Amino acid sequence: MEQEIRTSQALHTYGPGAIADFPELSVMVLSHDKPQPPNGGEFWGEERENAPNRLDDERLAIAFNVECFVSPPVKESVSKASIQTTRFPTILQCPVTNELFNIRELESHEKFYTNYEERNRRTVDETFSGYHSPKVKGRKLIPVRFVIATEEGFLDDFPFDWYVHVKNNKPEEIGKGNRLFLKSKGNTASLKTLEIESFKPDGTFVCKASLESIFDQEKTFVDLTDPQKDYLQFISGRMPKPWLGRTVEKKESFGNSYKEFYRFPIDDVSWPPYNDGASDAAKRKTLAKYPRTLQRGAGNIYFPIIYKAISIPKRGYDPDLPEDFVSILQQVVRGLQNAKIISEEEPCENLLAMFDNIKDSFRILDYPDAHLKGLIQKYFQEETSKKGQYTIAQLREQEFRCFINPKVKPKRKEWYDSKIIDGDKYNFSASALISKVVLLNKLRELKIFRGFTRVKPLMFEDLIFESETNVTGERKREFQRIQDPRSDKNTATLPATEVKGEGIFIQFNDEILKKWEDLPQVKNRFEIIQNNYREYRRKFEMEEDSMLSARFIALHTFSHLLINELSIECGYGSSSLAEIVYCNQPEAEYSMNGILIYTSTSDSEGTLGGLVEKGLPDNLGSIIENAINKSKWCSSDPLCIDDEVGKGFMGVNLAACHSCCLLPETSCGSMNKFLDRGLVIGTLEDQSIGLFFQKEVFTT
Repeated sequence: MEQEIRTSQALHTYGPGAIADFPELSVMVLSHDKPQPPNGGEFWGEERENAPNRLDDERLAIAFNVECFVSPPVKESVSKASIQTTRFPTILQCPVTNELFNIRELESHEKFYTNYEERNRRTVDETFSGYHSPKVKGRKLIPVRFVIATEEGFLDDFPFDWYVHVKNNKPEEIGKGNRLFLKSKGNTASLKTLEIESFKPDGTFVCKASLESIFDQEKTFVDLTDPQKDYLQFISGRMPKPWLGRTVEKKESFGNSYKEFYRFPIDDVSWPPYNDGASDAAKRKTLAKYPRTLQRGAGNIYFPIIYKAISIPKRGYDPDLPEDFVSILQQVVRGLQNAKIISEEEPCENLLAMFDNIKDSFRILDYPDAHLKGLIQKYFQEETSKKGQYTIAQLREQEFRCFINPKVKPKRKEWYDSKIIDGDKYNFSASALISKVVLLNKLRELKIFRGFTRVKPLMFEDLIFESETNVTGERKREFQRIQDPRSDKNTATLPATEVKGEGIFIQFNDEILKKWEDLPQVKNRFEIIQNNYREYRRKFEMEEDSMLSARFIALHTFSHLLINELSIECGYGSSSLAEIVYCNQPEAEYSMNGILIYTSTSDSEGTLGGLVEKGLPDNLGSIIENAINKSKWCSSDPLCIDDEVGKGFMGVNLAACHSCCLLPETSCGSMNKFLDRGLVIGTLEDQSIGLFFQKEVFTT
């Protein structure tokens, strides 16, 4: 039995590390590179040679330091490749008796395993059917609703056995095989009515404990007086990462064996974790290592880190180093370092010393030896390019330059076709603000799965291109929260999906933006958001973000307004359209001021057509005017437009709510942060704050 999911769900909803709920069972999605005999796992179970799910883009492969990307296997896979899972949580409850059972115990008795004849391996569950209750014939067990997770990515079952006995000062009963029952004492499912009861195997009652406070992290898992009651001390500072699979073989007393999750050490665990007089910051750092109770389907149990990039023709930008050279060099370096032939400390010197042995790898490039040696030296010497890897700013700048480059001529296999229209061709009230419009008839987007975080989302997006040796302080702690989707550090692929569609790119007038940003009333309104953002980052000891600007907030908000209007005009749902905001600081060496709106879904709704047509001079002007006019009044006004404090996550939104600006999170590139209609159309008191109502812009 199999369960089918959409390709996009394999990254956003059911990516590696996610808990997936299906009829009869709950499973953990395993790493994409878990072996799937006979082809291994590097290409998600497909054969390496001519893998049908291979996605190539040299520019992005260099940025992520991989060989290529792989899309999820499809049902028609010749290799029978699939997305692998293992059952999680491993504690199940009988809906009739309320008794709790451990999956590993049931596995050791094959008669309780539904369709157990079909099971081929113990590290992966492929039957996709629930267990029968050992106590009640014909009833299936259900997964418990509670799990525990840490900010550092660890995930485990809720420790019912430890909890009920520690709360009753009976630690000697832990691990004695007592029968546990999760019962509700009322007519509701609230925590106050839930109790865990413990009975000896012979039926003798031992103790019970209420689950009322299990969501209080300090009360449940931390103890400053007794190390036996401190959970990290009880588990010796080790917790599992279930998405890496069951790799540790254990044997039961009667001879049966089973595989369990490997438990990884948690760094810097000590007792007591902090003193009574510890500062809030010190407590916060320590508590980040401790687990907290979460509902199995809670939204904060899984935050996928997905980078959306546009695949552009090679001739559309000018890389610092030839990308074909960098791609081959990275593969050579990975292979030699994995084989322990060269060191990570002095790779350049090692490579040059053995140049005669590796130069054949570059034969396809037809470069002279001296030129190759020079490129190798340049690759390792350029600190600003992160040893050949691009930063987010560099990737976005390359895309921006490509869009406005009239000389781009893509090759036949490159999915790209553009038409540049000068802003003078557009005649509407705010047309002076438009510098260029680029109609992208063919556009290829790659959604690259870099990993995920738990409990809270990643705070610094640029960390996805960093290495641990290049970051310090809070950025390093944040980097360590990123959970890599690969189970093998030598895997040179990352999961990704490909979307081919169309888009509209709009470049804005830089001079008008600069004059508008210098207005005192604009600066004052922007400072509200900026101060809230700074305070949040200061509270968590983060470095200041220099990339936030008033123009970014205005362009980002306008992008949301335009997507809402385009979804009405061209028939796409707003969730089928996505945005990328190309914007940097006014003082940057190369100024970017643009937005890209494009189709972002791979199903039938993403191929309706008609988006590019709405970018023509006869159509786009009226669409923009309609979007601006509708944004002048929100159904939540005046409460929405009068906000001068800040709302939403981190308080970085002002005049923005679900009635006017917010989009589905798959459409917004900034998780619906940094939005303010006031910077687009002004406020009730001062319309001159709005970018679209400057004298240089608004003409009648």
